[in-house]
Amino acid sequence: MSWLLGHVTADAPRGAGALRASRRLFSLLGDPQDLVPAVHVVGTAGKGSVVSMIAEGLVGGGHTVASHLSPHVYDVRERFVLDGRLPAWDIVLEAAQPVAAASEDAAAGEKPTFFAVTAALSMIIGHLADADFLVIEAGIGGRVDATNVLSRSDVLTVVTAIGLDHTDVLGSTVEAVAREKAAVLLGRSDVVVAPQPSVGAGRVVMEIAHELGVRVHEVGAEMSLAWPATAGLTAEVALGILSERTGRAYTPGVTRPPGRLERLEFADRRVVLDGAHNPLKLDGLAAALRARQIRPQVVVAAVGTSKDLDGCVDRLARLAPRTIATTFGSVDSAGPAARTAVDLAAALRGAGATQVIEAGTGTEAARAAVATTQPGDTIVVTGSFLHLAEVRDELARM
Repeated sequence: MSWLLGHVTADAPRGAGALRASRRLFSLLGDPQDLVPAVHVVGTAGKGSVVSMIAEGLVGGGHTVASHLSPHVYDVRERFVLDGRLPAWDIVLEAAQPVAAASEDAAAGEKPTFFAVTAALSMIIGHLADADFLVIEAGIGGRVDATNVLSRSDVLTVVTAIGLDHTDVLGSTVEAVAREKAAVLLGRSDVVVAPQPSVGAGRVVMEIAHELGVRVHEVGAEMSLAWPATAGLTAEVALGILSERTGRAYTPGVTRPPGRLERLEFADRRVVLDGAHNPLKLDGLAAALRARQIRPQVVVAAVGTSKDLDGCVDRLARLAPRTIATTFGSVDSAGPAARTAVDLAAALRGAGATQVIEAGTGTEAARAAVATTQPGDTIVVTGSFLHLAEVRDELARM
């Protein structure tokens, strides 16, 4: 699968270029995304959880379901799940052959992104497994997202909580972000709209849906509930619409993908791993911890260079009495880069955190977390998906 990692490049197209490359890739593959009904989940927070809950519900109703999620935490196959499980490597390798060939041909124009290629893999795997449904998580946007290739009118769109993120591509206001995400509604019939933390974002989605003649199904919930508490309700509404179409009954699943409120126990410590990497997601994490009466003693955090540093450290500084600032990757990496531990620690102190420890690697951060806690204490690892595996692996070794 080394060819797949070859698509992680510093000059990978973004925005309209990424969408053009994705459409060419799928066209060369024979448009597998349109062979069966699909659910397309867009938004800023909660997409992965909603995808998993819908897919699990459909599997429970007797269907074969291929899902696309992003990012992965421990295994790249988390991005192309089959019936809620990691697919066997033999079907992955079988699917990789046509996708690799098509991505090479597509690269004669603009090279498809890593994200587009993994999305294509999920759909080819579904085709090979005779899937009845695709449940697809969008990436950073909607209008120019690599997954905006689903052209059937019966695609069910789900819009989760919208907030500021990837502002360099999506715009600097939450209304602009909502407009980009809701653009996928063109040519579709139904949209499920989760409770929105921003009145402006919700208004934009509703206006676009009405302009395009799309039926709106609002998820009823208390406005005080953060997105983790409404993910199941959102999946339930979506499955209700699919039940009307198929005549089968579905119950939302309860499984979340790795790195989303993932609760484990290592070194006699309770550990919560969550890839929350923007203020909206960190607010949701804090709300979920309160709802479960989890009071962490220490937070291990890393923050990407492209993220809202001030907004993130404001939330991180309030999660626990002690914060361990760490980093991930390398400045020479073609993938996302992180703030240094030194810079993140300084920002945390500026946000009011009084007990801050600097750790140059996730391994060092895990050791510091254990050294500064007692058996039975809770450690939260957050701020990014990209250091979760390293911290978890070291905690497991301890």
